[in-house]
Amino acid sequence: MKGIAMRVFVAAAGMAILPSCGEVPTLTSGIAYISAVELPSPVVIAGDTLRDSLGRVAPLRVRAFDTSNREVSGVTTTWFVSPLDAGVRIDANGILRASDSLRVVHLVGRVGDRLQTAEALLYVVPRPDQVLGAGTADQLVGAPAKGTLQVTVTGTRGSVRSPVRGVVVRYRIVSVNDSPVVDSTRVFLVDDANTPLRTAFTMAVDTTNESGVASRFVTVSDTTGIRKIEISATARSLRGEALAGNPVIFVLPLKKTP
Repeated sequence: MKGIAMRVFVAAAGMAILPSCGEVPTLTSGIAYISAVELPSPVVIAGDTLRDSLGRVAPLRVRAFDTSNREVSGVTTTWFVSPLDAGVRIDANGILRASDSLRVVHLVGRVGDRLQTAEALLYVVPRPDQVLGAGTADQLVGAPAKGTLQVTVTGTRGSVRSPVRGVVVRYRIVSVNDSPVVDSTRVFLVDDANTPLRTAFTMAVDTTNESGVASRFVTVSDTTGIRKIEISATARSLRGEALAGNPVIFVLPLKKTP
């Protein structure tokens, strides 16, 4: 982990944690301040190791900086985990492994005796195995026209199917009028605030919420001559594996102008 060593402790219930705010003297190692806990993902599969968005095992991190905003290497981070029975283990390299128990885990990192992070939340979730969405959506009407692209990711734990949060869903406009050539000034993907999320406006990304739902929108600023739009939504498990039902294909017809 780029020279940052890790030590791990479990915080006892009710243990007081020193605040990191306010004017704190520079530590002897030259540290002036530290970052928040850097989670490679906000979720980890029960019984698995914490991974990044590509499904690769990745460590927790807290970075330290000096008074000139330069990163300080070779810093030891002490980890506090609660609740006491969280079943989480963090090794010397910051690699976290969760037990087979669904829960919310609270993480705090401390550097030295004075500096510590705010609390970070990590969700232990079922292993996702399926993505579902409406294939053909309702007609888009109006000018401009806007349509919702919603999918739900679920996983099975025992005999129970449950929604899974924290799964990245990637959207792409596949074609307009069956042509792969898309004019992104007329047809583009946006988020809840009606803002494109990528330099290429024909692509967008969302992460499933606590209900396992990801949602983006397609906007058609000029509907002239446009009859049909096809969009794909692709989701992979937290280990990088393709899910059943993948990809979800949305076919959105436009209502003809009277």
